[in-house]
Amino acid sequence: MYLVRTVSKYHSSRLVHLLETWISLVHEHVYYISDTYPPNITRTHVIATGTTCGPSSHKVRALCCQTIHDFIFYRRYESQYDWFCHFDDDQYVHTDNLHEYLSKLDSNYPYYIGRNSWNTKFRRKKNKAYPGDFWFATLGAGVCLSKRTLHLLEPYTRTVSQFVDGCSRQWYPDDIYLAFILNNHLNISLTKNLRFHSHLEGSLFKDKQEFIDTFHQQITFGFELRRTISQYLPNLFPKNIDPLRMRTVHCLLYTHFKDCQSRIKNNTFNITK
Repeated sequence: MYLVRTVSKYHSSRLVHLLETWISLVHEHVYYISDTYPPNITRTHVIATGTTCGPSSHKVRALCCQTIHDFIFYRRYESQYDWFCHFDDDQYVHTDNLHEYLSKLDSNYPYYIGRNSWNTKFRRKKNKAYPGDFWFATLGAGVCLSKRTLHLLEPYTRTVSQFVDGCSRQWYPDDIYLAFILNNHLNISLTKNLRFHSHLEGSLFKDKQEFIDTFHQQITFGFELRRTISQYLPNLFPKNIDPLRMRTVHCLLYTHFKDCQSRIKNNTFNITK
């Protein structure tokens, strides 16, 4: 189950590029959390949080209010899925790599998978009842949970108010609060996967050769491609069609698509450093 969190102001500038690239490959398994219903998406695949959570923002309560709906959504369809993965609307997901990676793991084991947000563990400064430091995965790079983990989380994610009030008591944003529950209440630690990437990272590749050797191995990319890998990408589309370079990334990963084949054939890699 893919859960994409978006917001109405980004439906036309971000979400549309996901819908026309990676989501098109797995659309029947993609669900959305948004303040309003995105156009042209089946409503049974959307939870609109505007009434419940209020205007979208990066404040603690707003973030946690949106994230608790991930778990509400999963429980509606849990019999259909062994894995749940959260992504933001500024990410490209290489679904084949993700599927290959998860298929080698046992979903009956309590997995919490993602990329650590910081280079050090999160250090608690309050509440001596839970003194342990812990790793947390940034939701902005993608986070995957096994069905066993989701089952264990159920007592902590039953209602919106329960989760939001918990965030407020600890004063943690959603991704840190989720990690806090997993680590301190359920003894589930982060399984780090450095093939997940967020827009917060700097350059993902040290040079063009590393890009050529490892680009196809990655699982997610953040939308800040102009700062991270764009110097190595060919110009397959006009800027007005592919402003975020997501269509180019999609073509390089799925070169067998007819349109991609013709575009790649007529272009060479940009070697500007």
